Amino acid sequence: MRPLGVTLVGFYQILRGVIGLVFGLSVLLFSGLAAKLASMAAEGNAVERLLRDFGHVAGLGIIVFAVVHMIAGYGVLQMQNWGRLLTLLFSAIGLVLVLPGLVQAHIFSLLFGAINAACILYLAMPPIKRAFHAEGNPMRMAA
Repeated sequence: MRPLGVTLVGFYQILRGVIGLVFGLSVLLFSGLAAKLASMAAEGNAVERLLRDFGHVAGLGIIVFAVVHMIAGYGVLQMQNWGRLLTLLFSAIGLVLVLPGLVQAHIFSLLFGAINAACILYLAMPPIKRAFHAEGNPMRMAA
């Protein structure tokens, strides 16, 4: 049976992925419009091409990370150790990314920093670690 905390962490990862996917798609959608408006103001196609290409690369990068978040959430919900490791990695990256906001005490940075830290601490606990290693192998569960 899966612990409640593991379920919450898995759904949190999937939610992060869905939000990232929506954000990445919106960046892709609006980067073309922003590039067109910037080129009209600058009267040049080079600016439009640069902004459009940057928007597409940024949007695709965000979408890739969002999909990996959803895959990690699925792995955690299936009690797969690779899902736990991906979640630990992305929670650590997320914690590092909110550090500038933590210095200025932004409420969302504090909230997401606390959630990422809680995910890391929870998934690193020895009983949870053992549960991930034992779920996939019936022989380990008996030991």
